[in-house]
This record gives sequence, structure tokens and C-alpha cells, in this order.
Amino acid sequence: MCATAAMLSTSCTFEQEDFFDESASLRITHLNEDIQSRLVDQSTGENNGWVIQYFVAGTDELDFEGFNLFGRFYKDNKVTLASNHRYLRNGNANKYTEHTSHYEMLAEEGPVLSFNTWNDILTVFEDPVSPTSAPGSIVQDGVGMNGDHNLVLKSFNDDEIVFRGERHSALVRFVPCDRSFEEYIAAVNEFKNSITSNTMNNFIVTNGTDTMYFAGLNKGLFGYYDRLIDPLKRKTLSCVFTPNGFLLNRVDSLGAQTFQEFTMAEDKQKLLSEDGLTKVVSMWENYILTNTTLWKFDTSVFSAEQASLFEQINEEIKKYNANWSLESIGMGKSSGGGAVNGLVFTFYTNTAKTRTNTTGLALTKKKVGEAEIQIIADASDKIDTNMTNVCKKATNLESLARSFAATLNGTYSITPDDYFLPTGGTFTAINGGTTFVLAK
Repeated sequence: MCATAAMLSTSCTFEQEDFFDESASLRITHLNEDIQSRLVDQSTGENNGWVIQYFVAGTDELDFEGFNLFGRFYKDNKVTLASNHRYLRNGNANKYTEHTSHYEMLAEEGPVLSFNTWNDILTVFEDPVSPTSAPGSIVQDGVGMNGDHNLVLKSFNDDEIVFRGERHSALVRFVPCDRSFEEYIAAVNEFKNSITSNTMNNFIVTNGTDTMYFAGLNKGLFGYYDRLIDPLKRKTLSCVFTPNGFLLNRVDSLGAQTFQEFTMAEDKQKLLSEDGLTKVVSMWENYILTNTTLWKFDTSVFSAEQASLFEQINEEIKKYNANWSLESIGMGKSSGGGAVNGLVFTFYTNTAKTRTNTTGLALTKKKVGEAEIQIIADASDKIDTNMTNVCKKATNLESLARSFAATLNGTYSITPDDYFLPTGGTFTAINGGTTFVLAK
């Protein structure tokens, strides 16, 4: 027993001696060597270098989106950085540009990656001189963007190297690039354009219990709200887009769940957080009501009652103008008289000119966090003035329009043809109403 105890004691002593056999400075030196080797290895041979997801700290007055930079590192401490970001100077804003400079691994309190000479791609983020060539630049001269060229190591593994800015502490993450830099930029733009547009830009963020909103995501700098109208809670988040999702500049939370990166799910219906518990879903029902697109009803799936009302409305239109016919009934925002949301009637004449009028009788209300809407037909105070003028002569038109709207009263589940940028979809009645199809 004494011999065994002695052996165990000796073994434990050796393990601790192995663990502490280097000084702190020597451990940092060796870690710096490992990091540099990893940076170089990923930049040579058949490898494609690095995607550098770069954030700046901004100021109390100004915040900025995140930026995709790219890097190839060499053993002689040279580095070629690349990007197409909007703050590039000398006429290169939003154009793919490369610039070669130097880097160094510093041994301070921990490993520090330093870009210690000027580089057109990176240095602009910490230069106090405003890059006035940037379209819509909001950088104040003498203030700058609070970027960093010295990056302090936070974590290091085969999949990523994570740093923070030495002065301003913003996140900078290095991930291996799986294609050429220009191909990566094209893939990012394609993905971003597949989920956002100028009009489709509001998203529900939900974990099944709690719900908030991302509004303005396409700018890369967006609001995180408890509600879209008169929000009580509001944060500003920055992100960089990837070929299949986006990364936030910091960890945030919804209820008990935390998240920082969202990736498109296999079903293409939502974006999921790292643990899959929080999802981002587009607000299609809001898209229908707030953008200027007219969503037309597919007449081939009308009920018998709706088909009959369509024909009666067509005949009533002709009482107003014998040269007019009813081309379609749709849902959306009218073009005149207060831009009413509601049922939109499109007429055409024998000279092929169109005229759009709106009844305002069908309003939608969403069921937050679910792909459902409610349609309520009673909104008599929101009739487009153009439609009011038509109704003065076509005396039964308003009554017929109300009857058509009443066929829609109910709650519907939505199946769009694309869950982020739809061009149409099916509304299936689950409580009242009649199933219908909308299309642009």
C-alpha cells in the first residue's frame, strides 16, 4: 500500500511538472507560433485563406454594420487583405480590392495579431480621417470608426480563431474560406438578396414562447425590438452575412435562449440559432400589407360564391363605365386616396389602360410568432377615395365588395412559395373563411 501510494504521488507530481514546465512568456511564444502556422497553412496550397468577420466599436452616436474582410498570410510576415466594403478609398468603395502589408504575432499578456503597417483594407476602420469617398458615409472627421489593428486572442481551434480589438474590444472572427474570395462575396450577396429586400425586411425572432423582431436586417445594422410600432425595448445589433446565414457582433438573448449566429434551416423556411432553439421567420403577412405590390387572387380556386360575386362586381363596374371590365381582385395597398390597405379592384378599358381602386374592406391581423393571419372585413371607414367616386354611380358595388370581403373572414395558415421573398402562396382556412391563393 505504501508503494502504491508513493507511485500515485510520484505520477501526480510528474503531471503537474509537465503542465508547468514552461514559463508564461514561453507558452505565449509557442502559442503565437501555432497561430501563425495555422494562418499560413490555411493560406497556402489548395487552401483559400481566411474570412475575417470584422466589427468596429463605433461610438455613442454612430454604429456600423459588420464587414467581411479576407486574408492570406505568409511565413515572411506579409499579408494580403481583400474586401469590397463601402469604406474603401481612392474610388474603390464597393469594388473588390486587395492590398498587401505586414503582420506580426506579438507576445503581450497573451497572443496579439498585429497588422502593423498601413493596409487600405483594414486601416481605414481606425483612421480618424473620414473616408469621404464612401457612399452615404457617416464617419465623423477626427473621430473615426473605433476599429483596431491589434487583435487580442480570445479562442483558437481548428474551426475558427476569435479575437477582440485591443483598444475598443469589438469582435473579430477568422474562419477558413472554402472558396475564392470573390466567389465568397458573390455567395454572400446572393444569400442576403434571397432573404431581404427594401420591402421585405422585418422578421419575427421566436423561441416558441417569447417573440421579438429584427427590423432593417438588410443594412447589416438593425433594430431588435419587442414590437414594431412604438417599441418599449430596442437594441441595435450589427451583423455580417455568410453564404447561408449571418453572425451578430455579440451574443444576445431571447428569454432563456442565447444566440449569436443564425443559419438557414434545411427546409429553407427559417433561420436557426446555434442550438436550434431560436428561429428567425420572415413576416410575410406584414410584407403583403406594407409594400406596394398588388397580390391578386387566383380566380381558379374561387368558391362558387366568390366566382358569382366576381361576375356581379364586373357587371356593376360596367354601369359606371361601359368600357371598363374587372381584371382582378387583389389584396394590398391602393395607389391613391390615402393608400388604403385592403381589397384592390383592378379594372381595364378597351384601350388597355388600367385603373386601380380599393375598398379597404379586408384587413389582416397577424398571430404573432405563427404563420397565421386573421382577415376582418369590417373597415368601412377606410375606403379609397377613388373607390368612393366609383361607388357613387355603381350603387351596388360597395355592397358586393363587402359581400366578397365577408367570404374571407377567418383565420388562415400561410404556405408561401418562398418563405423569405415570396411571389405567391396559399392561405388555408383553419377557422372560418375560404381557402384562397395570392400571387404577384
